[in-house]
Amino acid sequence: MSTGLRTALIVVAIAALVWAVPSGGGTADAIGAALSAIFLAVFVLLGVRLYREGRGRIELLGDAHRLLLYAAIGVFVVAMAARPQLVGTGPGTLLWLLLVAMPIAMLVAVWQRWRDV
Repeated sequence: MSTGLRTALIVVAIAALVWAVPSGGGTADAIGAALSAIFLAVFVLLGVRLYREGRGRIELLGDAHRLLLYAAIGVFVVAMAARPQLVGTGPGTLLWLLLVAMPIAMLVAVWQRWRDV
């Protein structure tokens, strides 16, 4: 049996279990929340590792660019946390897009400085 077919059968079997088991939707929500927490933990650990590896170069950026880097990360985290509430309306969607575009522009400036260090 090919790997793709076996994987598809596993997914179908899990979906059938969630459908057949009473309160399967609640279980699926709990599994989804657990997977989301795992992905968040992986991203945090990746960020910690990248920080530890590049700590010396981050210190060489200077105060202004280091502030831009940390502010960009903070604004992006706030934008992602506020996304469910903001994207429900037109002005909220525009505000969310602005909150995502700002850190990108800030990170481009930091990256340009990073190349020079």
